[in-house]
Amino acid sequence: MEIDNIEKVHSVGHRLKDTKVSVNHDFKFNVAGIKTEGTSGEVINMPQWVGKILSDNKLATLDSPDMITELKQALSKEKMVGEYQISSLDSHFYIKLKETMKELNRNDFDKVESMMLELFRMRRGKLVKIADSIKLNSELYNKLTVEESIFYKTIHENSVEFEKQIRGDLNEQDSN
Repeated sequence: MEIDNIEKVHSVGHRLKDTKVSVNHDFKFNVAGIKTEGTSGEVINMPQWVGKILSDNKLATLDSPDMITELKQALSKEKMVGEYQISSLDSHFYIKLKETMKELNRNDFDKVESMMLELFRMRRGKLVKIADSIKLNSELYNKLTVEESIFYKTIHENSVEFEKQIRGDLNEQDSN
């Protein structure tokens, strides 16, 4: 499955996760038999997609993490861990960051995109080096985003296949 398809699936999954919502105005609604209500000043948990609708209609505020701050922290950590180490990112980091970026004005978008690309390029370079030498293990998997996991597996599989092609029949000669 391509990264684009995996990202779409994970985006849906991410939007289904609960998030905290601060209610700005009292509301009650019943959609398809699901009743939801909130009182002004209340903080409630609900699926992100519902919270987003309430937020767009000024009925509530999503209490979501500041992804731009998370991006700056991730970039700083990535620079500190060294050339052959990779820092941990939430598996939906890029998905959440792109959602945040959709809301930015052009100038802010350009600045955030520049930081995102710097982080991406740094991590991509590290992943290529690491994937060339070791198979993906659970410790490393837990540090990667969903997109990076697919990229890693692709690089590793291609590297192993390329080595087999270069070595050719040498393994058969060793056994004689």
